[in-house]
Amino acid sequence: ATFASGHIGPFSRARCARGGVGAERPGSRIEGSCCEGRRDRERSAAMETWADGSSRRLEEDLLLPLLIFVVASSCVWYCLGFLAGSSERSGAAAGKPPKSQPCLAAHPDAGGTSAADCWARGDGRFKHCGLRADPFDPTVGPPILSHNNLDLPLPEMSESERRGLQELMARVEDLRARDLRTDGATMIRFLRARKGNLDAAEAYFRKACEAREKLGVVRMERDMDLATYERIFAPWWTRGGILGVGKQGQIIGFERFGRSYFPELMHALPWDVLCKLDAVHLTRTLAAFEEHAMRSGRWFGGSILVLDLEGLGWEYCTAKVCRTYAKLVEQRDMLLPNTLQHILVIRSPKVFSMIWNAFQHLLDPVVREKVEIVSGHDASLAVLRKHMDNRIIPAHLGGQMKINGDPFCSLLLGSPSKEPPPQEAI
Repeated sequence: ATFASGHIGPFSRARCARGGVGAERPGSRIEGSCCEGRRDRERSAAMETWADGSSRRLEEDLLLPLLIFVVASSCVWYCLGFLAGSSERSGAAAGKPPKSQPCLAAHPDAGGTSAADCWARGDGRFKHCGLRADPFDPTVGPPILSHNNLDLPLPEMSESERRGLQELMARVEDLRARDLRTDGATMIRFLRARKGNLDAAEAYFRKACEAREKLGVVRMERDMDLATYERIFAPWWTRGGILGVGKQGQIIGFERFGRSYFPELMHALPWDVLCKLDAVHLTRTLAAFEEHAMRSGRWFGGSILVLDLEGLGWEYCTAKVCRTYAKLVEQRDMLLPNTLQHILVIRSPKVFSMIWNAFQHLLDPVVREKVEIVSGHDASLAVLRKHMDNRIIPAHLGGQMKINGDPFCSLLLGSPSKEPPPQEAI
C-alpha cells in the first residue's frame, strides 16, 4: 500500500537516512512531476532490498514461529486431554447435553467479566466433571487422582507388548515407596510414548515422576494450596473442559485456546506458578479419565480434542512465546502422555490454515493424520458435526448445548470473555 500510494517506502526511507538511493541533497525536494523518475528508482531499489533481505526475515519471523506453534500445539494436545474413554451409563457420555441445575445461577450471554462475576457464576468450576451422570452436582468435588495402583481397563495389546509392559512395571516397582503409580494403565502410556523401547520408557517415566514430585501434584489435595492453584484461576486456565462423547464413542474435549491469553499470562505470572496451574489441571484431567474408565470399563485412549483458535493473534507467534510454550509442552507430555487420537482445530485464522496446508508434510505422518485444521464458522461446524452429535456442540458454535441458557457453556468451559484474566485474579 505504501508503494502504491506513491510515497517513499520504509526501505527507501532507511536509505535516505543513510544518504543512499533516493536521499535528498541540500536544497532539493521530492515533489511534483519532476521527481517521478527518482520515485521509480526508489521503488525499484526498495523492492530489491525486500527481495534480498526481507523475505528471509519474513521466513524467520513469521513462518518459522508459526510452524513451531503448529508442532507444539499438536504435541501438547496429545498429553492434554480433556479426554478419556466413553461410557454408555453416563448421561453426558451418552451424548446428552448436561442437565440444568436450579441451584446454579443462569449465565447471561453478556455477563460481567470481572473476577468477582466469573467466580460468582462458577465459570470453569465443573470443567473436569463432564463425563459424570450429573456433571453439576455441587455436593461432589472434582475428580481426585489415586496415589494407589488401580486395576484399570487396558487397551488391546500384542503378546510381546504385554511382556514388555510386565517387565517395565517390575523395573519401576521401587517408586511405589514414594506414592508413585506403577500400574498397567500408567505404564502402558509411557511404554507406547517411547514406541516399546523399555530403557527409554523407564527413563522417561522416572523423569516424569521427578517432575510430579517437584510440582507437588503426587498428593496435591494434601500438599498444595488448591485455592491458589486451582479455584482462583478456574475461569481462565484453562478455558475448556469435557463436553461428552462423540459418534464413535470418543470422549470430546474442548478448549478456547485462541482466548487463553497465553502471551499475557507468561508475562503476568511467575513461571513456577504457571507450571503449577497447568499441572493441577492435567492431574484433574487424568483423574477424570480414570474415574470414567472405572465406571465404563473402557480404556481411556482414542479421544478427540477440539481446539478453538478464534481470537488467536500474532502475539502468539513470537519466538519467545513459542519457546515458553514449548517448555509447557514438555511438562504436559511428561504428566499425561499418549492419550489423544485426534485434534480438530476450528475457527483458525486463514493464514494459519494456509501455512498448515503448505507445510504439514514436514511433520511426522502419525501427527499429521491426527490433526485437522479448518477456518470459518460453517466449515468448523461441519467438522464438529462429523464427529459428534449436535446436542453436545456448544450453542455459540451452532450446536444445541446450553447450560442454564448459557450458549458458551461457561460452567464447563470457563470464561468466554474476550479479555485477559482480570488483574484481580492474577
